[in-house]
Amino acid sequence: MWGFAWMFWMVPFLLFVVLTRHWRRDRWALAGRGMPSPRLERELDEHRVYVDGLERRVAELEERLDFTERLLAQRPEGGS
Repeated sequence: MWGFAWMFWMVPFLLFVVLTRHWRRDRWALAGRGMPSPRLERELDEHRVYVDGLERRVAELEERLDFTERLLAQRPEGGS
């Protein structure tokens, strides 16, 4: 009797696997169609603006570093 108890659990497990695959396939199929939601577009635009700001800051820091390196290169070596 206990030898077939695993079959009781096998049916829900197989059902779960089949439904999960079906849901994933549907989700991927729907993701390729239509326009993205306005909320996602807004978030993407916000991230783009943020990244642009970071790129400007990095460019400014690069310029400052280059300027500092040029100043240090022009300084005469001070020996002890």
